[in-house]
Amino acid sequence: MEDSGASSYHRYLKGDREGLVDIVEEYYDGLVRYLERFVNNETDAEDMAEETLLVLMNKRPTYKGASTFKTWLYAIGKNVTLKYLYKNNRVIPTAAEDLTVLAVEQDGALEDIIREEESGMVRAAMLHLPEKYRLVLQLKYVEKMSAKEIAHATGQTVFGVNSILKRSRNALRDELKKEGLHYEKS
Repeated sequence: MEDSGASSYHRYLKGDREGLVDIVEEYYDGLVRYLERFVNNETDAEDMAEETLLVLMNKRPTYKGASTFKTWLYAIGKNVTLKYLYKNNRVIPTAAEDLTVLAVEQDGALEDIIREEESGMVRAAMLHLPEKYRLVLQLKYVEKMSAKEIAHATGQTVFGVNSILKRSRNALRDELKKEGLHYEKS
């Protein structure tokens, strides 16, 4: 079954301009949040999201359905953004102050603890994590992507994504402990 983004894109490719409007309405905000991880600035992220949509409009890349449309779109956005950063000699920032991620353990215990704590504590702990950890946590728990979708969007293997997810959850738990939150696995 084809997802709605793919359906909208195919409609656009066949000449229905409303297909692109549907894509913007459904994916723009999430794409901006994702790209902000690379540029650490909402205005620049919005520019990169618009550049990504221009790629769809002008280059009309082929969506082959190897991943969800959202994953495919985010991968294009990441490539557009990284190319921009490279051309402008900008370094990918390591801090993302407005990131709020709900990291959950498979048993759900960490999710319960985080819900009880202020989101500021989570943000503070997240700032101490490596960029790749913050990125996969955001894609998994904010953007609700599967490991396969994250792998496609980030250019990693599914095994690599699962490994990073496990390490990132452990690192977040350790950072929360440093902040005074003691996690005990039941």
